[in-house]
Amino acid sequence: MKEFAMPHEPEYYVADILHAAGGRLVSRIRLQKIAYLLDQLGAESGFDYSYHHYGPYSRDLDSAILDAEAFDLVDEQYGYRISDGARYSIFVHKSADKEYTSLSNKYLRDITKKLASQNVTVLELAATAHWLAEVERVDDWEAEIRRRKGSKTDNGRLEEATKLLADVGLPPAASVGVCR
Repeated sequence: MKEFAMPHEPEYYVADILHAAGGRLVSRIRLQKIAYLLDQLGAESGFDYSYHHYGPYSRDLDSAILDAEAFDLVDEQYGYRISDGARYSIFVHKSADKEYTSLSNKYLRDITKKLASQNVTVLELAATAHWLAEVERVDDWEAEIRRRKGSKTDNGRLEEATKLLADVGLPPAASVGVCR
């Protein structure tokens, strides 16, 4: 794992993630999982994470989002799914020409862009697989993620998630599908 120091200004971390992602991210879950995975790569946001329904989650990050909006760094807009009317967040970076303050390392910015382009369920599964294997230290993390996430792990999504982790250099090893 690479180590990258970061100023402890969480609202700028949120803004920098959005900036590195191309200025826009859809879904609070996506933002949470990107921040978690970046921290596992050494970004050192200072956020504390715990396990919630969608995997690793940080209340600190939720507060930082509110601060980033209050400091006029980002704008949170809302959309509504056509299928069921559920509301989702759309985060927009407010200054495209801004210099990075907390993601000044090009490696982390490149990883952010890669993560931002992933399906949100694949990101959720990747963050959860990492959490189960590395934080909870579950021996059979694959069985546990299938138990917790059910049909979300189907249709190759869990395999995509473990491949994504391998591509960015995070455990667990992409052994999904070898033995069941």
